[in-house]
Amino acid sequence: MAMVMSILEGDLPPDKAAKLESNFAEYIKALEPGVVQTSFIRNGAKCKVITLWESKEAISAMKVKGTPKGVLLFRYAGVEPALLVYDVVNSKGK
Repeated sequence: MAMVMSILEGDLPPDKAAKLESNFAEYIKALEPGVVQTSFIRNGAKCKVITLWESKEAISAMKVKGTPKGVLLFRYAGVEPALLVYDVVNSKGK
């Protein structure tokens, strides 16, 4: 099975970016099954939640439960995120 990477991104003003960052800290306390790693990154107003999934099946199983938690994080901060999903073709860790 090949891993999959999802990227949620949106432009947020500083106060809303801080809210998203705070909510992300709560979100990562209980990850969805199949999540290998997730990160919140920010460059000025551009915020992203990047998640590495163990398989396409894992991300599909999460989607059938309803609106993904990551999407809700952005919505709670007042932004509708763009979603990108990629197959991980090649990767190396430590």
